[in-house]
Amino acid sequence: MDIMFLLFLQDFREAIGGVLNDFFLQISDLSYGIFIWTLACIMFWAVDKKAGSFLFLNIGFSRFFMQLLKLTFCVYRPWIRCEKIVPVEEASGYSFPSGHSVTASSNYGTIIERYRKYKPLCILMGFMILLTMFSRNYIGVHTPQDVIVGALLGLIIVIIGSKVWEWIDKNPKRDYIIPCIGIVFTALFLVYISLKSYPMDYAGGNLLVDPNKMMIDGFKDAGRFLGVTIAWFIERRFVKFSLNVSAIRKVTRCCFGVLMIMIYENALMPAVTGVAGSLWASFALTFFELILLIVIYPLCFSKLESLKKAK
Repeated sequence: MDIMFLLFLQDFREAIGGVLNDFFLQISDLSYGIFIWTLACIMFWAVDKKAGSFLFLNIGFSRFFMQLLKLTFCVYRPWIRCEKIVPVEEASGYSFPSGHSVTASSNYGTIIERYRKYKPLCILMGFMILLTMFSRNYIGVHTPQDVIVGALLGLIIVIIGSKVWEWIDKNPKRDYIIPCIGIVFTALFLVYISLKSYPMDYAGGNLLVDPNKMMIDGFKDAGRFLGVTIAWFIERRFVKFSLNVSAIRKVTRCCFGVLMIMIYENALMPAVTGVAGSLWASFALTFFELILLIVIYPLCFSKLESLKKAK
């Protein structure tokens, strides 16, 4: 049934000459990678610090558990399972669950949870989750099961996260539990994905999915997960930067911060991983990136703003 649905969408794509392909590719891009972290940073640095913190944690947790499921079930992409399927753009790695759907639901779902009194915004965010899910089917890289489970995982993380946040708010000293979870879960996860077996199926003499490449993604998201849990705790306990500054300073924070993210993601990370080796270099770089975004950069701009204010 799932393959039949993808074939139906493929016939539709071909019938209309692929005019919607770019649109759905762009929708997919809005729910993944640098855009999502940039949105979380802007919220955190300048708009709503609590919402930004919630975004960071929910995305970090949801992507961590998404990788756990991907590397456990090792489900092949639709075009491997059915040679009739020709995706608009091939995606690497395992198929289940959809990482884009996980990230979209945890990201847009966080905004819904945080601003649930604003009905039009919530409707828009809900629509974006559904549109992202459909986009992954439309371009042929995920089955309906992949996107449904991915979206449910993201939303479950948001719901559990909101309950944990309420629990911590009742006694702020409980916040130490978050980095403890990060350390323990990360250690167990890395041991698990390093020791478990993976399918080694070949087609035409080529390995269908290289487990080493998939483990790189696992190490990256493990680094982000550990980084966000520790960075959140450090900022909350020690940095404590304020949003009580002028609009100009908030804009300045975001402009320099986004430039920093672009340089880090597009220049530094590829250069270092190419020299230092993939797995642990990827883990270290993504870990440090979250420390940089949540602790180091806010500490720097808050100190600079204090100096300017003192003058």
